[in-house]
Amino acid sequence: MAKAPSVKAQMIKTKGANDKQPRFHIQSGVLKHLKLIWNAKSSTRPTKSIVKESFFNTMKSEIVDCVFIEGFGGCGSMGIEALSLGASEAVFYEIDTEAYKILCQNLANAKNVAQKLGKILKFSTFNADFFSTDIFTQGFIHTQKAILYLDPPFCIRQGMQGIYERLFALVRNLRPCGVRFIVFEHLSGYNMPEMLGVYMRYKMRSFGKSTLTYYIAKD
Repeated sequence: MAKAPSVKAQMIKTKGANDKQPRFHIQSGVLKHLKLIWNAKSSTRPTKSIVKESFFNTMKSEIVDCVFIEGFGGCGSMGIEALSLGASEAVFYEIDTEAYKILCQNLANAKNVAQKLGKILKFSTFNADFFSTDIFTQGFIHTQKAILYLDPPFCIRQGMQGIYERLFALVRNLRPCGVRFIVFEHLSGYNMPEMLGVYMRYKMRSFGKSTLTYYIAKD
C-alpha cells in the first residue's frame, strides 16, 4: 500500500498547482517551506525575499496576535507569512481576478497544511478594489492591534501614476481605529510624507528599486 504524502511533502509540492507557474516559499514560522505560486503574467508581483525578510525581522514582535491587512493582496505571500508567524487573522484585498484565484489557491493550501499541524488559520478575502471598499464596515479594523501593509503597483506603471497620492489621501482620512502600523512597499526615491494624518513616518529601508516606509499612529 502506498504511503500518504507527509505534511512536509505537501509543503514541497503545492496541491493542484500548474507546474509551469513560478513558485516561492514561506520563509519562517509554522508554515516554513510552504510553497506558494503566482502568475508571472499578472499585474501583481510577490514581495522580494530580502524585502519580506527585513519587514518581518522589523515587525516580528508586533505580528503575534495582530490582524494583518493587505490592501493589494496579490498571491498572499505577506499575509500568509504573517499567519505563519502568529498573526490572529489576515485580510486580503485583490482586484485582479486571476491574481485573486491564485491567492485563494495559496490560502487553501496553507489552511490544509496548517490543519495537519494542528493549527487553525483565520483569514478573509475580498475580490475588490481596496480604494472603493469601506474597511470600517468590517470588524477586523476595530481590533486593538492591526497592521496595514500597502504594496500597490509601482507608480511608473501605465495608469498608476497617482496611486501613491491616492493612498496618502486614504490614510490621512482614516477614522480612529485599531490600525497602529502602516507600511508602504514602494518605488525607491519616491518622496514619502513625514506625516499622514495621525501616522508618523519613523523608518525607511531601501532594497534596490524597492523601499519599505513605516508609519506608526501617534499616541
